[in-house]
Amino acid sequence: MSKITVGVIFGGRSVEHEVSLLSAKSIIRNIDTGKYEISPIFIEKSGMWRRASVSSWLEDGGLEFSGDSFLSPSLNPLNPVFYEISGRDLISEHKVDVIFPVLHGTYGEDGTVQGMFELMGIPYVGASVLGSSVGMDKIVMKALLKDSGLPVPEYVGFYKSDWESGKKQLGARILKKIGLPCFVKSANLGSSVGITKVKSKDELPGAVDYSCRFSGRVIVERAVKKPREIEVSVLGNDDPQASCPGEVVPHREFYDYTAKYLEEGTGLIAPAEIDRETAERLRDYAVRAFRALVCSGMGRVDFLLEDGTNEIFVSEINTIPGFTQISMYPRLWGVSGVSFPELVNRLIELAIERRRQADGLESDFSEIGRKD
Repeated sequence: MSKITVGVIFGGRSVEHEVSLLSAKSIIRNIDTGKYEISPIFIEKSGMWRRASVSSWLEDGGLEFSGDSFLSPSLNPLNPVFYEISGRDLISEHKVDVIFPVLHGTYGEDGTVQGMFELMGIPYVGASVLGSSVGMDKIVMKALLKDSGLPVPEYVGFYKSDWESGKKQLGARILKKIGLPCFVKSANLGSSVGITKVKSKDELPGAVDYSCRFSGRVIVERAVKKPREIEVSVLGNDDPQASCPGEVVPHREFYDYTAKYLEEGTGLIAPAEIDRETAERLRDYAVRAFRALVCSGMGRVDFLLEDGTNEIFVSEINTIPGFTQISMYPRLWGVSGVSFPELVNRLIELAIERRRQADGLESDFSEIGRKD
């Protein structure tokens, strides 16, 4: 049998570009090359798509490209290929059987690129357009979780324009409903970008202004008292399964971008040291959150476990979680009995399975809808 060609797309235009490179390198290293052919596709910060050679890169060298050419996707679902173009000349066509997007943040994790894959008619790893978009938007996500009966911290969401036109009134409403301390976050960014912990009334305006630099919508939520940060990995389509819970012990006050990627010292405990009943509740909540947000393939659900009360709050879901060797998503599956290579293989199989299910649905209503 011929190998399945997997297009690993990484880089991207978001502020999480560098994180994507780390994740993609780990995924490429763990793909079963006896079963899959790898087609690396790099998206520059400018948005240019390039066909990459990664052999040197995997040995900690640099990425290599085929001259000044760029890639353009075919939007013909009967012929899902990428055209390699130099100037006005078509150099070659590259057939890809399934896409593994490793694009954290905007223009990759938010449903935008997933919509293009749908137009191409090509299987892709991870959540659909809908699941990706609601999982990326913290305001919509929390509303859906709350509507599904899942516990979330008290929050207020608003537009940047609302803030600019009425800072005093909106600030007073936030303090009355949420109180202090609280977290101010950009509504649609990951990797803890654009987040500030606010401890005093005077800090609130600056924190909101900071989040507005990264997003047109902002969410402010109550700071859970001395929380333990617990994460659960989810894998599957219609019948998702949850890993054992793990705990993040940040060396900074909270698990911000610096603690995640720029400094050492954060502890990752897998499995988390919690009682069996709490662990099972977390796993149940993770699957319920995954389904409530219409996710598929993969997702990492983050929780806050409040000190003293042991009350659980769903913080968020990451539909394209980190995939470095120390990232919680693969690490939790590792201690749950699924190795990194097995995990990558399963995710590719789930993508193909979902595309097959979609292709099996009726798409022609001309005969079905005709009355006798």
